[in-house]
Amino acid sequence: MGITAPAPETEADAPLLLAVSYLRVSTREQAERGGTDEGFSIPAQREANVRKAADIGARVVREFVDAGESARSADRDGLREMLAFIAASRVNFCIVHKLDRLARNRADDVKIHEALLAAGVTLVSATESIDQTPSGMLVHGIMSSIAEFYSRNLATEVAKGIQQKLAQGGTPMRAPVGYRNIRTVDEQGREVRTVEVDPERAPLIAWAFERYATGEVSVAEVLRELTARRLTTLPSPKRPARPLGKATFYALLTNPYYAGVIRYKDALHPGAHEPLVQPALFDTVQSLLRARNANTTRHVQHAHHLKGLLHCGTCGSRMLLDFATNPRGTTYAYFVCSGRATKKTPCTRRASQSMSPNGWSRTPTPRSRSAKPTTGPSPRKSTPRSTSAARGRIRSSPT
Repeated sequence: MGITAPAPETEADAPLLLAVSYLRVSTREQAERGGTDEGFSIPAQREANVRKAADIGARVVREFVDAGESARSADRDGLREMLAFIAASRVNFCIVHKLDRLARNRADDVKIHEALLAAGVTLVSATESIDQTPSGMLVHGIMSSIAEFYSRNLATEVAKGIQQKLAQGGTPMRAPVGYRNIRTVDEQGREVRTVEVDPERAPLIAWAFERYATGEVSVAEVLRELTARRLTTLPSPKRPARPLGKATFYALLTNPYYAGVIRYKDALHPGAHEPLVQPALFDTVQSLLRARNANTTRHVQHAHHLKGLLHCGTCGSRMLLDFATNPRGTTYAYFVCSGRATKKTPCTRRASQSMSPNGWSRTPTPRSRSAKPTTGPSPRKSTPRSTSAARGRIRSSPT
């Protein structure tokens, strides 16, 4: 009886290779172009990666997308998730449309590639010839360096363009509430980006400056009145219109853009846009804000004869002097344990010492309503406490 030769391995019997696909676009505009959730670039990259996976006999088991994320930084949600998935799974390939989709920084490219190699994963580009051969690694290094050069050169050109736009009074960022960013096309077919007044929100912004400049209301009160008048932010594809928060409204009142001045990187530039308030009104509002902030500033340094000498009797932390004002308008001083205040120690001792013009007095402890009995013998008088106990177990440091 002869020996039967094994049947040749068919394509169906071949081991299945697994791959992940990584997709990325740099700007949110690219991710939303065409009125869709993914724009045009993401679907095109997906199709190219799937075709490349079929060419190498692999199947894409997971897709990771970073929409509107720059490759100059490796701190991207999709990239981190992909590297974690690769480390915990048996994946053979990582497919990208181009190397610059993965990184535009040579150092990040090396780190990402090392993480892939450590997991036994081969990096594959759908449009570039790279592999683990010496020539393929050389091409990989050259393409990565070119991507970094392109990124750095683009950043330089963008900064140059921004400075030129500022010199002409243009707005190089998104306009604040009360304005709209407009894109038009001139007679030569060139795109022109300008800023125009929002007819719905601009009158409310101007009213807010005038209202606060009277000095009769606070920032919170003006904000409540604006909310009642239904002032909201501009809606976007990702965020609906919503009322302004207190921090946002405070930043609005301190933004010189409304007076015709553009603040960019701590420098002021005259703007070509239409101001909503006059410079004199804007200066009045700033003076009021500074005056009120100065009045509400807490004084954290207090000079007194026990400074640095008192320590908490429970945890040993230093005692800090602070001030409080009761509902009747009386301001009083008290000591508080710094360990409890900063939560650096588990101390639970409450402040029990206050200072009055006549000297030191213990803060009274609230009595229970049922403390005084109606029948029975009178309660026994307690023994007077020592001076140190009456002062809340506060001890002085050795001198």
